[in-house]
Amino acid sequence: MKNGILKIISTVLMLCMVLGVTATAQETVAEEIKSACESTQTQDQNSTDKPDGESGETNTDNPINPEEPTDPDSPDTPDEPDVPDTPDNPDDPDDPDDPDDPDNPDEPDEPEEPEEPKPTFDELPGDYVVGRMYICTQITFLGHSWIYIESTFDGEIPVGCYTMKPFGSISVGTFLFSRRDGMGVYYNVERYSANEYGLKGQSWLGTDITKDDIEKVSKEIKGWNYWDPYFNCTFFAAKVWNSVSDKFIMPLMFPVFIKAQTQSKGGNKNVIMQDVEPEECYKQKGSGDKAYIVQVKESSLSRLG
Repeated sequence: MKNGILKIISTVLMLCMVLGVTATAQETVAEEIKSACESTQTQDQNSTDKPDGESGETNTDNPINPEEPTDPDSPDTPDEPDVPDTPDNPDDPDDPDDPDDPDNPDEPDEPEEPEEPKPTFDELPGDYVVGRMYICTQITFLGHSWIYIESTFDGEIPVGCYTMKPFGSISVGTFLFSRRDGMGVYYNVERYSANEYGLKGQSWLGTDITKDDIEKVSKEIKGWNYWDPYFNCTFFAAKVWNSVSDKFIMPLMFPVFIKAQTQSKGGNKNVIMQDVEPEECYKQKGSGDKAYIVQVKESSLSRLG
């Protein structure tokens, strides 16, 4: 810049001389030029005293934002929050989860067929097999004979005055004075005593039994309400058995004769009866259409004789 000013001064002085300007005017011009030079030097000095990066001028094109840090070592800008995955668009035909997508139809659930109502005992045909009946004996002293029926039907079955539960069972026999509730027909006493105390010298013979057979057996059971030396437990068991079975059993007086006959007709010694609670043991009162049952006393649930 100094060289440029000197060139200007030389040019001005030369013009003054050529144009015949007076010495006084030339000195005045020279003083003004000198003053201008000194002013320029002062500005140059001030400019050189500024620290690096500061020019003393404000950059109006890029104003400084007071809220924005100018330090290059300032902390990084916080990360932007993660954008959640875009949920399935049910209106997008390419959406694999779209229920209306013709290329990905939902398979409809197969309709469940309603269960057919189970038939009751009364709705069964007469020749429908509902269980199995056994004529049983135990030989201890005089011994005892009785009938045992086990259901294979998923429904209730009336046997005498008792209602047998689905897949349940029942034992029926007659007693004199060995039961505290008196002589007559008892329900489930043999079942209870056999499971509570066991059996000795036992045997049985079985046959399938139908709905019609159950009705015949029930009639025979309801018709009994007595006991005597001949029409005793042996006669009762043989009479009920013979009402439906083609394997005839001679109703002789003592159970030992029943055992001999059952063994000769294919019977066996493995007598197994379902267990029963004491409150399911009954004594029959009356006979025929007037027959009914009452729960036995605990003292009637003794060992079989």
